[in-house]
Amino acid sequence: METSKILVARRASLGLVKVVGRGSFQNSGCLKTFYQQLLKDHVDRFIIDLGACTYLDSTFLGILLGLGLKLRAAGNGRLDILNASTRNVELLKNLGLDRLINIETTPAGETPAVNGKLEELSCPVPSKAEAGPTILEAHETLMEFDPRNVSKFKDVVEFLREDLGQHAASSA
Repeated sequence: METSKILVARRASLGLVKVVGRGSFQNSGCLKTFYQQLLKDHVDRFIIDLGACTYLDSTFLGILLGLGLKLRAAGNGRLDILNASTRNVELLKNLGLDRLINIETTPAGETPAVNGKLEELSCPVPSKAEAGPTILEAHETLMEFDPRNVSKFKDVVEFLREDLGQHAASSA
């Protein structure tokens, strides 16, 4: 099985994230915890380097979207995706994230994420019970952001709500 890591650093008001291997439900909660702390500390710009990312699942994409929405709501934030493969750009665009997140499709060469000293986030594999709320939130965010995503994820959201003992919310 492929080893996946989330490497991070902070430089003043800039948060750096490098995804190595898979960006999935297994490490999306760690990413969310990291960015929530930085947002509390008034970080308003994030760079996500996907140059070493081999796969993105919808939960991870929903968590990235959540970050982008929080930055937009703050009024002056910015989220940039760098070095994304053709496949990852396709995934981002397919879910509408390109309307919110700046995607740099050509390698930017020397980027802060590549140059800087990055620390690995500790991301223990979550249990089903631990991962469920994050997976649900990510998919609800994707559906609320772009109505085209409702048909893609409504069954997943319905299943997760039932599994977590939640009643269906009145969303599309």
